[in-house]
Amino acid sequence: MENQDGKKQVYAEREKYRQRAFLMMLEVGVIIAIPAFLALFLGKYIDKTNKAGNTFTLSLLAVAFILSWIIIIKKYISFTRKIKEIDRKIKEQQEEDK
Repeated sequence: MENQDGKKQVYAEREKYRQRAFLMMLEVGVIIAIPAFLALFLGKYIDKTNKAGNTFTLSLLAVAFILSWIIIIKKYISFTRKIKEIDRKIKEQQEEDK
């Protein structure tokens, strides 16, 4: 009976992370959008005050893009580690069932 409870718990944990994956898609949108908008408005402001054309706007947008992808990649690596750990637990539960 204890084995069944552990199995249910592991499957529930996996389901929790599946739902979390959907929320992460929304996070990705926010992670990309907010820095891009901030870079755009800050860059335009600096370009107007320094009469620099689009130099600062393009530079800040590039930095925002790179930073956004660094954050996304770190989140992906962390999420993948958690999923692998859950898959390992599921495999252990399946081996115990045999």
